[in-house]
Amino acid sequence: MSDSEDDCNEKRLNVAVLGEQNVGKTNLIKRFCHDDFSRIYVPTIGADFYIKRVTLSRTKDVIVRIADVSGLEMNGHMVSTYLFKTNIILLVYDITNMESFNSLNVWLKKINEIMNRYTEEENPTIAVMGNKCDLEHKRAMRLHVINQFAQENNLTNFSVSAKTGEKVNSSFIELIAAFFSIVLSDLEKDKEKSIIKAELISRTPQPIKQDSKRVSGKRKQSKLKNVVTKRKLNNQSCTIQ
Repeated sequence: MSDSEDDCNEKRLNVAVLGEQNVGKTNLIKRFCHDDFSRIYVPTIGADFYIKRVTLSRTKDVIVRIADVSGLEMNGHMVSTYLFKTNIILLVYDITNMESFNSLNVWLKKINEIMNRYTEEENPTIAVMGNKCDLEHKRAMRLHVINQFAQENNLTNFSVSAKTGEKVNSSFIELIAAFFSIVLSDLEKDKEKSIIKAELISRTPQPIKQDSKRVSGKRKQSKLKNVVTKRKLNNQSCTIQ
């Protein structure tokens, strides 16, 4: 295969991840790029960038460049720079935090304002990603509210967990494939489904503590029995006929 054919098969894609602080944007990206997760929260300043190579349908190589944009950048002057020539925008919210979901309207308005300036550029694909689905019992908003928001704004909607890895990889792959109009086979879809990781806590069995008074009492009783037995043996007489 020639170099020109290799270049044709390798595509490039720019992704920007937006949303409020502490919704798990960085961990989502780390899970997708490195299968990693950090429990320590460190706010992103400005934006961080990640690179991941993805192979679709065995022959399509995609170099994905991901911008992890700080939640404080909504009113910053650099956000328009981060979104320039972006192909896919992910709006991330925390399913346990209603305010993070409500802020999506503001982020969406900001995106539309910026995209209107770049009239020569194609509009990016925008998707909504609800993080922390492993905390379903703490969900702060109903599913039909999220689905309605996505439908009204023509957005793709995902529910994922950066902590367990559930649906993170498959959601990214689905968006990337859809952008290039690549149809994934059922086998490829199954392959991209992440395995939920459970944490096992090993507990060392603790020795049973005995009451010292009871133990000493049992020892005294045992000694008394031995003394009585010896006395009985000494008192027995043997008669020879």
